[in-house]
Amino acid sequence: MPSFVLQCFYMENGIIDYFGELYYKCFATKLEQRSEQEARLALKLLDSPRSILDVGCGWGRHLQYFLRWGLDAWGVEPNPFFVQIFKERNPLWSNRIIHNKLQNLNVFKQFSAVVSLWTSIGWDQSDQEEQELFRKLSEFLSPGGLLLLDVDNLKGWQARFCRKWWERVDGGYVLDQHALKGSKLTTTRQFLLDAGSTYKVTRQLKLYTLEDLQALAEPYQLFLRATYRDLSGNPFYPEAPRIVAVFEKITAA
Repeated sequence: MPSFVLQCFYMENGIIDYFGELYYKCFATKLEQRSEQEARLALKLLDSPRSILDVGCGWGRHLQYFLRWGLDAWGVEPNPFFVQIFKERNPLWSNRIIHNKLQNLNVFKQFSAVVSLWTSIGWDQSDQEEQELFRKLSEFLSPGGLLLLDVDNLKGWQARFCRKWWERVDGGYVLDQHALKGSKLTTTRQFLLDAGSTYKVTRQLKLYTLEDLQALAEPYQLFLRATYRDLSGNPFYPEAPRIVAVFEKITAA
């Protein structure tokens, strides 16, 4: 893992970013332990596609496996620190990650599958940006292609809302404190590092129900094909913690 100075976080509007250098330092080891398995499970749910676009791919913890397994794989990521990490760790594929938001990209090719894993949508976006996201998700898919969305489930949060929890991470502890109002989940995360440093960041996430996702997807020719409660393909139920939804792009004849 690359070394860095904690005072040099990627910052947005003068505020430490919720997903950036500090997040990577504390969570990368834990998340990467399951990355290969998650990538394999996603491909199985997508009927083993030949090409794939990973939206909100972070530092490419799934993208790197898609590429190693010979897929025509690309990633899109708005955080420059994560993009830099991927390029440093994967120099042979440095051109396969694009620093941008999907909403801002022109369609440079169509893919047989598009994925958004581990709640990569819904963060601090307007309704207009949300609609543009789903339009672009569709435009980047070939007719008959599959879209996999893996998100937190609003009904699951409502059923078992937890106001705060602690988590052990690399270099210290994290305290997450949550406030849920309607579909908006506001999280204040406090990093308590072993070296004695303390950092606090806040981010807002829009939570979705399955019906919400269908309503956003169908205007763009994306129709629900299957729903699961996890990437392992276990049956979905309304109050499941997560939604793993597979949509198929169906165009009129």
